[in-house]
Amino acid sequence: MDHFSPSAACAEFAADLSYDSISPEALDLLRRDILDWAGCALAGSRDRAAVPIQKTAELLGGKPEASVFGNRDKTDPRTAAMENGYFGHIFEMDDVDRESISHPATVVMPGAMALGEWQKKTGRDVLTAIAAGFEVMLRIGAAITPAHYAIWHTTSTAGVFGAAAASGRMLGLSAQQMQWALGNAGTLACGLWQFNPDGAMSKFLHAGNAAGNGILVSFMAQNGFSGAAHILEGKQGFFAGYARQSVNFDLFRDFGRVWRSASVSFKPYPCCRHTHSAIDAALSIREQLSRHPGDPIRHLTVHTYGTALSIAGKTAPVTGRDAKFSISYCVASTILRGTPVEVSFAADAVSDPAVSGLLSCTEVIDDPSLDAMVPKNWPCRIEAELESGETLSAQVKAPKGDPENRVSWEECEMKFRTMTLDILDDAQVKAIVDLAKHFDDIPDFSRENPFVIANRNI
Repeated sequence: MDHFSPSAACAEFAADLSYDSISPEALDLLRRDILDWAGCALAGSRDRAAVPIQKTAELLGGKPEASVFGNRDKTDPRTAAMENGYFGHIFEMDDVDRESISHPATVVMPGAMALGEWQKKTGRDVLTAIAAGFEVMLRIGAAITPAHYAIWHTTSTAGVFGAAAASGRMLGLSAQQMQWALGNAGTLACGLWQFNPDGAMSKFLHAGNAAGNGILVSFMAQNGFSGAAHILEGKQGFFAGYARQSVNFDLFRDFGRVWRSASVSFKPYPCCRHTHSAIDAALSIREQLSRHPGDPIRHLTVHTYGTALSIAGKTAPVTGRDAKFSISYCVASTILRGTPVEVSFAADAVSDPAVSGLLSCTEVIDDPSLDAMVPKNWPCRIEAELESGETLSAQVKAPKGDPENRVSWEECEMKFRTMTLDILDDAQVKAIVDLAKHFDDIPDFSRENPFVIANRNI
């Protein structure tokens, strides 16, 4: 009988991970992801959607030990992680992992950074903790998707484990204590997709809650609070309650050999990642249309995969939030206007009669041939029938930002500049970019971190 325990494997890996054992590819991607997440969280901290969590955090109070984007006043590490995690998910621009269908940075990084600042750790310490969190979270997420994702938001449910692993690593938990922290993280795992039909704000809270709870369970474990030893594989554990499919334990046997954090994707467009292959295909259709003047589109057929249709299948978006989760809107807007940016989802853009007209002749369908490529790829194919009878087509297997279509450091920097326009001056932008590139060399994270630089002019 196989007595292998995924729970123990996660705990031992997170507790024992050393900086020197992390692959160069994973370290390089994590540095880029730090810059990417910082831009997302900074932009989110200035959005009106940030106000509820900012006011709530102010009411809760907290000892001034860790920084929050957009506020010179510090708070306690858990509250800081909660706020920064929430901010990072507001604009739908944060990273994504295909196999786990999750956004790891905004749940893993806030806690590691809050504790790193509070404890005056080095950049290597923080980066090692982030790597531990990513590797644990992405394996747990991959083990339960895609069936889990139909009801549960994996960024939150798997994310709390990653947040706990990163926070526990920052606190120097033993393998036993880490197992307790993960056991209690599983008890706190939550996050339902029911917010989506209403366009509610819960998705931001999912990220912030997971980030903050990772710190909570780690502190509890450090102080002797026990947790389930077999939270993942136990008969009444996480897989039994949340997986809704058979679980491949081999995912947890390759810690230290396979670095899943090196395969995370970046988002060039401010909308659900499930729309991005469709956007790239739509850009191709737009380019082809330029060679057919006076021959408008009669009908658009967008072929996608089932998960994309269930999450981003809104056909008549009313708000910008709706539009960010609408493949048909993203395709129509892209064909008419080009590369989507934040203003593409403004109220007047969503209600544009030209877009509405193209939406009326757009059909999005679940294509079994594309379903077969998931989760390794999130593909799309578009067929545009013109009034002349000619059909244009475009297929995208790996949208921009995927490992097979990676963004460069220069593109990461450009995205950061765009996200922080009117927030940071040129000197601040350069300082944070340099900090991310040389994150490993930070001697004292309490003095050198993205928050200190970004909040300088507040």
